[in-house]
Amino acid sequence: MVTLEQLDISINPKNHKVMAWLSPSFPLGSFAYSHGLEFEICEGNVSTSEDLFEWLKDILRFGSAWNDLVLFCNSYKAKVAYLHELSDIAKAFAQSRERYYETIEMGTAFSKIISSIEGVDLKGMPLPIIMGYVAKIENVQLEYILPLYAHSFISNLICVSMRLLPLGQTEAQKLLFTLFPVIDEVSKEALKSNIDDMRNKCVLSDLASMKHETLKVRLFKS
Repeated sequence: MVTLEQLDISINPKNHKVMAWLSPSFPLGSFAYSHGLEFEICEGNVSTSEDLFEWLKDILRFGSAWNDLVLFCNSYKAKVAYLHELSDIAKAFAQSRERYYETIEMGTAFSKIISSIEGVDLKGMPLPIIMGYVAKIENVQLEYILPLYAHSFISNLICVSMRLLPLGQTEAQKLLFTLFPVIDEVSKEALKSNIDDMRNKCVLSDLASMKHETLKVRLFKS
């Protein structure tokens, strides 16, 4: 006899896969990249949780996080032959050497693991391109995974900031929760996007990722 408690348990393996892909324990090496944020903090441009909120909100709406979501959606909807063209576009939008290697190296790590587990081999492509396509062939709903991808992106940068700012765990979680409506809003907009909707309006963030190379002491690779 099946109890009510058993009926409430979700045993959808696709949900478990998404949780694994976006978990900090999945070995992408994302913890090693600050996305230019380390330079901004060192320069004093981001020094409080309010500054960090504005910085993260802007890259979600107008910068690299938005572009990742557009690329993810387009990869999800594309045929495999089109992925290399999407990959070239993604690489062209990487505004610095460090940011280029950031997305390529995480994509390579994701591909290596997924290839070993699922037999899907897509090398040398940015992370959102590979994960978007793998999500499709795994029959994961785009509406489900896209805001979670954005959540993971932002959550990692908040963790970066906790190592560089006087930002405690509770305050960091408050900041993340405050960004949930922005994440949902941007994700819904990205679901309707096409590749022409890529944006490059966060110039200071791009400059920070370029100038990061000149920092004498660095904790992060970007």
